[in-house]
Amino acid sequence: MAAELEIPLTGGRITEGVVRVGDTVRRPVGPHSPFVHRLLRHLEDAGCDAAPRLLGTDDRGREILSFQHGETRTSFQARDWSPAQLIAAARLLRRLHDATAGTPLADGEETVCHNDFSPLNVTFVDGLPAAAFDFDQAAPGPRVRDLAYAAWLWLLGADIAAPLTRQLALLRTFLDAYGLPHEHRHAFGARIASRVEAERAFHEAAGRVAPPGSWLDREIVWLREHAAAVDGELGAGG
Repeated sequence: MAAELEIPLTGGRITEGVVRVGDTVRRPVGPHSPFVHRLLRHLEDAGCDAAPRLLGTDDRGREILSFQHGETRTSFQARDWSPAQLIAAARLLRRLHDATAGTPLADGEETVCHNDFSPLNVTFVDGLPAAAFDFDQAAPGPRVRDLAYAAWLWLLGADIAAPLTRQLALLRTFLDAYGLPHEHRHAFGARIASRVEAERAFHEAAGRVAPPGSWLDREIVWLREHAAAVDGELGAGG
């Protein structure tokens, strides 16, 4: 019997060796896997279709997940999304958070955070974000942690062609679509910068070290410089 064709999948940024086999995805397992498997089973039991289904492991010890049909992206740096796309992304993240809020998986925290809710880790259907994948960094935490990182990954940054006023207006659209209460938007600009700094430290600890003055360093400087403008926009009309 001929071996099934393995097609490399390159949507994510961290985990290597992810392939498509037929209508499934095979991913290497690691220390994170037991929690992720509990999370995916919980989402399935809760009827949440915003994540892949866990189907077991194959003869090479890789986890088997359902393949999510749709389009994926290979770069997030342009971050040129329409209001409709950002609204769909925010609502998708809200569905994931609501499905785990107050459950044992949250371990006393507000919810389970995806922790890398990037356009690279989302399947698009008819141009709109429809489901998330790559939950390898998922962990209990507050909703605003995911929202702050997603705000940068989706719509804020130094290299975006849209003017700052446009970026800030879209940020309001994103947070409004998620339904984040205004009292939780305090100092959100600084929170975004701190969350991106924490991600840089995470990658450095894992040996993925960028040279000083890298693109990510410049992004963090930009986020710090514009934190007050973010807070001013979110406070206006709040």
